[in-house]
Amino acid sequence: MILEFIQEFEQQLWTAGYTINSNASIPSVRALISAVSPKITSVGPVKFINYYLFLDWDKDLFGRLEALIAAQKSFREVVNKDFRVPNVWRMTLPSIVVAAVSSDEFTQEAITYVQTRYQIPWKGGEVGQMMLFDLKNHKQYCHFPRGYKQTGSIPLGYAVDELFGMYKTLYPDAKTFMN
Repeated sequence: MILEFIQEFEQQLWTAGYTINSNASIPSVRALISAVSPKITSVGPVKFINYYLFLDWDKDLFGRLEALIAAQKSFREVVNKDFRVPNVWRMTLPSIVVAAVSSDEFTQEAITYVQTRYQIPWKGGEVGQMMLFDLKNHKQYCHFPRGYKQTGSIPLGYAVDELFGMYKTLYPDAKTFMN
């Protein structure tokens, strides 16, 4: 089930022009795939590049929220090495998504955490969030709350819309659950 999901996402991301890495080298993390957007996305004055990392919640993270948080920290460090400009002076932001995929349900603790935590530009020169993909029930959990104005909302919403669109292609009955 997870393999089919990853293959579908990999194909859709490749079609969208993303650079795909099936053997991502992230310290202390075994990734299913990582992907980087092909170009800078501009929406008004906001410019960002998407970085996606997909992880197996059951096998590689052992169903532990701490492991997901540690993976996000490692991925952020790797992504930030691509940017030579100090964080506070960045005109183009990395938009970082770490997505855990499971063929079973997630714990309520993990769901609550992902729906309430995100990175904002003025605290680190990046935006980002974690997402959970429940393949059993066709649910996506993420932070971005529509209609709520917050710092970094444009790249956060863009990532949610893009990944949910791909998820819906695989599972037409899929639903997204936000904060």
